[in-house]
Amino acid sequence: MSLPPELQAFTGRLLAVRNSNPSLTSDVARGISEITERYAYAYTVPATAGLHYPAMVTGATRALGMVAKYKRTPNSSLKLGRNFASIAGTTDGIGERLALVVDLDIEQAAQVIEGLVGRAHAVNFYELVELLTFWDTGDLERDMKTRSHLVYDFYSRPDNTTKKAS
Repeated sequence: MSLPPELQAFTGRLLAVRNSNPSLTSDVARGISEITERYAYAYTVPATAGLHYPAMVTGATRALGMVAKYKRTPNSSLKLGRNFASIAGTTDGIGERLALVVDLDIEQAAQVIEGLVGRAHAVNFYELVELLTFWDTGDLERDMKTRSHLVYDFYSRPDNTTKKAS
């Protein structure tokens, strides 16, 4: 699955200006919570217009809130699960949390994932937005596969970028 063009473009714009536009980032960051998400609507509603289910809009709003809130966390090209695997002290149950988060609804999952984003050295924010947007599409089998990739990527070995000389 891929993000609708409006959401992809807004994610890129937000990443580009999140350190230089405090008004936008503070409003979008409020999208993390159901209680304050209305402050993010001016920005997130146009970006999520192409989404079909309320849970998809909620997921995208929560993820965009994280992009804005964690503006000092660099964007990464690694898989999101690999970003979480590189958190210092991963012996403290991160893999188990990720395995459990697969069964949570979007609100609960976003809270757990936000805790991990806050500890990560870098985050693939595009993948984060995609993951939470498609967390609950109404197709349980597809949703479980989408969610499970996070756990798979956490336990997978990093790509070997150097080749041994023969």
